[in-house]
Amino acid sequence: MRSIPLVTTICAAAIALAATPVSAFEPQSNTVAKEKQAEQKKICRWLPVTGSNMNQKVCLTPEDWKKAEALSW
Repeated sequence: MRSIPLVTTICAAAIALAATPVSAFEPQSNTVAKEKQAEQKKICRWLPVTGSNMNQKVCLTPEDWKKAEALSW
């Protein structure tokens, strides 16, 4: 059984998040949106890429990292 590389899983999660319709989100005032962005600090990690000698930098929020790690196991 082959394991799915973490990078592939993260890309799939990012595509799923990007495919969410805009109308699904509640409209927010600018100050609330800015506060939420400040809370959502991104964590960057260098991940190995299969078939390459170079690693790929992936930046996600802590919540997204938890989701990606849960999907990769």
